Amino acid sequence: MIRRLTRRFGRRPVAPPDASAGADRTSTTGCYVWARDRWPRSRPAYLWGVLHAARLASALGLASVSAVEFGVAGGNGLIALEWAADAAERLFPVRVDVFGFDIGTGMPPPQDARDLPWAIEPGILPMDEPELRARLRRAELVIGRVEDTLGGWLSREPPPVGFAAFDLDLYTATRAALTVFEAPAERLLPRVACYFDDIFGYGWSDFAGERAAIIDFNDTHGHRKIGPLHGLKYELPAEEYHRAWPEQIYLAHIFDSARYSTLEATLPEAWRAAHRLLPPEAQ
Repeated sequence: MIRRLTRRFGRRPVAPPDASAGADRTSTTGCYVWARDRWPRSRPAYLWGVLHAARLASALGLASVSAVEFGVAGGNGLIALEWAADAAERLFPVRVDVFGFDIGTGMPPPQDARDLPWAIEPGILPMDEPELRARLRRAELVIGRVEDTLGGWLSREPPPVGFAAFDLDLYTATRAALTVFEAPAERLLPRVACYFDDIFGYGWSDFAGERAAIIDFNDTHGHRKIGPLHGLKYELPAEEYHRAWPEQIYLAHIFDSARYSTLEATLPEAWRAAHRLLPPEAQ
């Protein structure tokens, strides 16, 4: 958020999968490669994350999934999340419901030294709520402090959360948003793709901001853990190798989910063949 100044909610019919498009639905990155040029108005991290959510939901036989942005500010990210949802619904028979959480009045005053009070000015990045609502096609805004609104939202039993973007900057706000992963397991996919915006650069350390909130969450939860998706950049097209966003993708593991051990996919035959013992004449 700090690096980006940035209809009302309705459920749209899901477009049938486009079987002629040639997308590789056997992997999230294969879907991403197909979708990135067709939905350029999304953001790469949001597109990858929502595709992962829809692909996993489809594998589990679920009809819908939630994609959430914590920290909307001006709203550019939430609009990008809507475009990512459009792409995912094109590839999978899964409805993606989009939600954006924000206080609406700009950055709140710091409550803790780990909120980087020396770097973040209270009140910056306010939302023009009427203008943003007029621009949104399908997302629902949830306005208020996340610690006050998240519980009520979960009590409405939305589709399981499959992607969550965290762009709250502050330790305390991020720590409050991470309580989404304390929800009943049926309100979460067993592996939730996450994007953390503010984890690089001066001040964003293991002891302040979003990184500190992640560490504290992991230290206090035995069966739910959040960790980086190591090596994602090696799966991406070469031109994206040096971009930052693959290092900002994490997975929240809901180990106590009844669906955690459900087989997500089977290996393609080409992978199986590559691991069989070669005949002597081929060695």
